[in-house]
Formats: sequence, structure tokens, C-alpha cells
Amino acid sequence: MMRVFALIILCCLGFTLTGLAQTAPASGTRSCATEAFGKVLQVQNPQYQQQVEQAQQAVQQQLSRQGQWQNLRAATVITIPVVFHVVYNKAEENISEEQILSQLAVLNSDFRRLNADAMNTPAYFQDFAADTRIEFCLATIDPAGNPTNGITRTKTSKKDFDYIFDYIKKSAHGGINAWDRNQYLNIWTGNIKDDVLGYAALPGGVPAAQDGVVLHFAAVGAAPANPFDWDFNMGRTATHEVGHWLGLGHIWGTEDDSCSDDDGISDTPSQKNSTYGCPSGIEDSCDNGPNGNMYQNYMDYSSDACMNLFTKGQAAYMEAVLNTSRSSLLNSLACIGTIRSDFGTKLKSDTLLIAGKKIDFADASQGTRPTEWYWEFEGGVPATSTQQHPVVTYPQPGLYDVTLTVSNGRLTSTEVKEDFVKVTVSDLTVYPNPTSDYLIIEQPARILVRHVELLNSVGKMVVAADVRERVLRLDVRHLQSGVYFLRLTSTNGTEIRKINIIR
Repeated sequence: MMRVFALIILCCLGFTLTGLAQTAPASGTRSCATEAFGKVLQVQNPQYQQQVEQAQQAVQQQLSRQGQWQNLRAATVITIPVVFHVVYNKAEENISEEQILSQLAVLNSDFRRLNADAMNTPAYFQDFAADTRIEFCLATIDPAGNPTNGITRTKTSKKDFDYIFDYIKKSAHGGINAWDRNQYLNIWTGNIKDDVLGYAALPGGVPAAQDGVVLHFAAVGAAPANPFDWDFNMGRTATHEVGHWLGLGHIWGTEDDSCSDDDGISDTPSQKNSTYGCPSGIEDSCDNGPNGNMYQNYMDYSSDACMNLFTKGQAAYMEAVLNTSRSSLLNSLACIGTIRSDFGTKLKSDTLLIAGKKIDFADASQGTRPTEWYWEFEGGVPATSTQQHPVVTYPQPGLYDVTLTVSNGRLTSTEVKEDFVKVTVSDLTVYPNPTSDYLIIEQPARILVRHVELLNSVGKMVVAADVRERVLRLDVRHLQSGVYFLRLTSTNGTEIRKINIIR
């Protein structure tokens, strides 16, 4: 059944595995399956392409704003927490921590333009080369807040993985589930078949469980930590795939043998085809002289030794992605080792409730896992609690603050949410009656009053108001003494109450 499903997908995509995988990497050519992975996702989700395009539109809007404050960001560095998921069948696939740390170092040097081979960028491209101001750190805390070295290791019975079923990301199929993509960049390493070096999820459209980067185990890190003798042992596969994960396309566009498309970045030259191996000198295509193809760019297919730059346009695009579809990572505490108090309610229950009802509170603190909780509930019963997820009753109407202080014995954080709980009367209430100046209308949580009208004794409307708040003060100071009728239109229907105004 699995094989049949794979064939169905391939038929829908209109190509075969032979067409997707380039010549075997061992012979000196790069193979990236990011575009093919996107087409598989599109088969699985018809809305995928639209969602990717919406993310791209958000980036363009951000780019138009970014130019106004780019200089203010010049000294700021964005740090992305990373977890490496090592999935192995054979011992050689269970790559060493040294190899992983080497990969992290390559990512940081490439993205910050601190790579030793930056000097190999031709003089005519030097002005385009950029420090992206993006760095990477191994996570120090896991999603539960426990300490971690940022590496997971999973022994699998599967001999290899592919991008079609994407099983390397699924614990139920021999891989391992992703950590929270809003807090981590997930990088899986394993034996990827069909000569694929890696693939990545583009921003927008990809399910959370499949978001991240996948690398062939032999392409991780740089020699000598990477012990594999081939053209892809300098860690540039990860640089290339993380570039995709941050929204960059291949430098030549999406079509081979075409000058009609490109990567959408203004300072990367138009280029007809991908580059293989390690050229020397200027290679022209698509009338891009005098400097020719930028085959030194990390988003081409050149061998690791020939790659050495991102452009300023690519840097700006990745920054815009980090301020739009991947903005949650800007607040991640996964590398900081700190604690941040936060809370909500279980099952997202409403904090607007009728007097006498209960709220199930839920600790949602981030960062290092707390071991102590101290809650303060203004107007609540109990008024304080040391439970992680307390249940509190609110007997009287009003607006009430909630405070949570969390600690792990070393770190402490406090969060105060003002007027977090809104307690209403138990039934629709109108007071005072009789009145001489204002008529107060209070509605309970379960009823929404939309419109009120005050009629005199002969049925003529003298006051009308649309209701936008839970408590409405109706001004009746200009009315004469007498008997009036208040008509209330709500989600419960229409009701009329007798009102006396006195002078």
C-alpha cells in the first residue's frame, strides 16, 4: 500500500524519482529536494501554494518597511535556537557531537560572513556579499523546560528515508517528532536515499510537524569532524537548506534552461541553469555579463568549496521572513536558559463568566521548567495558590487582576495580567429604579444586549442606544418625572421593563 501511494504521488507530480535526484553526490554534484518536497506538500494540501504565496507577500510588505529602519538594526543579531535530531540505523549514521558542533560553527561563520573562504569571493561580487546578522545556537532547554545539549538520538530499523513520506520526522515511522517550531529550528540528519543531500520546508503552508531541515548524515559539518571524503564535507549543504528554510530560492529560479524566471532577489544575477562542481573564472548566461553567474552563492548547486556568500538582498529577505512567518523565534528562550512566567486557561476557556462560576487556570511559562508556582487571584476563592494549574471561583461581579510568579530555585519571573478576569452579574440587571440621572444596565456573560430604547407612557421613543460594553450608563437627566418603559433587544430576544424617573 505504501508503494502504491508513493507511485500515485509521483504520477500527480508528473516526474519520477530518477528525474528528481541529480547524479549521485559521490560523483561530485549537489542534489536538493526542497522544490520536490514542496510539490509533495501541495498534493497533500491544495492550499499549500496559496499559503506559501501569502507568506511571500508578507515578506514583501515587511521589506518595504524594513528599509526605513534597516540602519537601526545594523548592530542587532538574531539568534535561532537549533535542535539536531540524529536518526541512525548504522553506526556511521550516528554522527558525533563533534561533527554537529562543526556544522553549527559553519552555519554561524557562513551567515555572519566570517567564513575563511570569504576571500575567495571575486572582487566584482565583494560589494554584494553580506553579513546576514543571523546566528545559531544549540538549544539548552527542551520543550518541557528540561536541560538538553540540543541533540536527540534515535535508533531506527529503517535503512533510509525520503522526502515523499517524510518519515524521518515521525516517531511512529522510525523517525522522531519535531520540537515546537515556534521555539526551535529542527534539523534532522539520517540516511536520505536517492542521492538527496537535503531538503527544507519553505515558510508558510508546511504543517508544524514537518517544518525544518533534513540533511544527509555524510553532509553534516566540515572536515576533519566530518570524516566522509567527498565534495560535500564542508557543511554547506546545511547553509543552503537553512537558506531555503528562511525563504530563499535557488539562485537560477525554478526552471532549468530558462532566463524568464529568477530567485526574486534583485542583487543576484539572472542565471540560466544550476552550477555543478567548482568552476573557475567568469561563466556568462542570460546576458548577465560582465561578471556572469554568481556560482559562489550558497543558493547555487556548486560544490562546498566553491560556495562563499549570501548577498545583501538575500540577507534582507531572510530578515523579513524572521519578522513575519517565523517571528515567534525572535522570542524563543531555548538557548538562553532563563524562565518567563505566562499563563492562560485550560481548553482556552473564557475569562468572562457569571458570578459564582469557576475558571481552570493553566501555567504556560516558557523557558526553563519551573518547580514552584505562586498565584494571586484578586477577587477569587482561593485568593492564592501554589498549584501549577489551580481552579478558582469568582463570587462577585467585577474586573480582577491575576498574578503568577514562577521559580526553579535559581530563576524567578512574575507576570501580571490586569483585568484578566471579567465577572458579570448572574442575570440581566437594570438599576437604580427609580432613578433621577442615570440608568445602569448590566448584562451577564451568557447574554449580549445589542440595543436599548426608552419609551414614554404613550409609546414614544425618547432615548436609544447601541450597546458596546457589558455595562451601559443611560443618561436620563433630561427627562421629566414619570413612568417609562425600557425595551432591551439581546441574544435572548426582546424584553420590556418598567422604569420610574423621579425629580
